[in-house]
Amino acid sequence: MSDESYMHRCLQLAALGLGQTSPNPMVGAVIVHHDIIVGEGYHHRCGEAHAEINAINAVKDKALLKECTLYVNLEPCSHFGKTPPCADAIIRYGIPKVVIGSIDYHDKVNGAGVRKLREAGVEVVENVCREECEELNKRFFTFHRKHRPYIILKWAQTRDGFMDIDRSTADVTSYWITNPALKVLSHKWRGEEDAILVGYRTMLNDQPQLTTREYPGKNPQRFVMQHGEEIISTLPYTPLPDNAKEAVEKLYSLNIQSVIIEGGKKTLEKFMEAELWDEARILVGNQKWGKGLLAPKLPGIPEKTVTIDDNLLMYVRRQL
Repeated sequence: MSDESYMHRCLQLAALGLGQTSPNPMVGAVIVHHDIIVGEGYHHRCGEAHAEINAINAVKDKALLKECTLYVNLEPCSHFGKTPPCADAIIRYGIPKVVIGSIDYHDKVNGAGVRKLREAGVEVVENVCREECEELNKRFFTFHRKHRPYIILKWAQTRDGFMDIDRSTADVTSYWITNPALKVLSHKWRGEEDAILVGYRTMLNDQPQLTTREYPGKNPQRFVMQHGEEIISTLPYTPLPDNAKEAVEKLYSLNIQSVIIEGGKKTLEKFMEAELWDEARILVGNQKWGKGLLAPKLPGIPEKTVTIDDNLLMYVRRQL
C-alpha cells in the first residue's frame, strides 16, 4: 500500500471523533510494520489519549515499533497539555519514521513537533494528502489561522424559494418545509458543532429547542443575537451582540471552534454581508408556497447537491 492509502485510513479513523474532540482536532494514527498494520487508533475526546498513543498501545509486540512507520493526519504535539507530548512517546519507543498529513497550526505546535522528531533522528515525511487532512480539520484550522469559529449557514426553503410563511396574517401557524429524514440530518449536524446561533426574531417566533433530540449526540451551546437592550431570560440561550463581526469575536473569546447559524433571514444575511461564513447547507423541500418570506441568495453554484427522499440538500462553499 502507498503512503496515501495509509493516510486515508488515518482520516477514516480520525473522522470517528467528529463532534467529540473539540477544542482538539480530529486525529487518526496507523502503525505499519513491513506493509502490515500492527496498530491503529484515534483521538476519542478532549482530555483523553491522543491518536498516536492509542495506536502505540494497540501494538502487541512493542519491540516491533523500532522497525515501524507511524502515519498520522496531523503533526504530533510537542508540548504538555492535558496529556504528555506525543512526539516524546514516538522518540521513546524508537519509531524510526513518521508520515504526516498536515502541520498543526496551533501556536503551541506549528512545526515544533516535526523539529523535535527530526532532532531525535526520526525520518519525517510531510504533506501526504494535505488537502484532505486540512479539510477534515477545517474547524480547528479556521479557529487557529483566522482567529474565529468555522461558520456554517443553514436554512430550509421551498422549491420556489420561500423560507417562511407570511407572518402578517392572523392565522399564523408553523409550517415544516422538508421531510423527516432531513430533520434528523439537521439534528445530527448540530451535534457535530460547538455552537448554534439564531436571531432574536426567530427565537421569539419559533422558540426552537436547538437540540439533537432526533439524533444521538451532544447538544451544541445555544446563542441568540441580542436585539437592542432587551434581555433574554426565558430560554437557555446566551445573548450575543446584534452585529456579525462582534458576535464572531465573542464566540472566539469563548473558545467556540464552530457554529451553525440556523436563521432567520436577517441574521443569515448579516453574516453573508460581513463575509463571515465558510459554507452553507440549503435544504430544499418539494412543496411550493407561492408567497412568503424569500430565502437568502448566495453567489455561485452549489459545490454538491444530494437528493434525499425527494428533497434536495445543497452545499455551497464561500469562494475566497
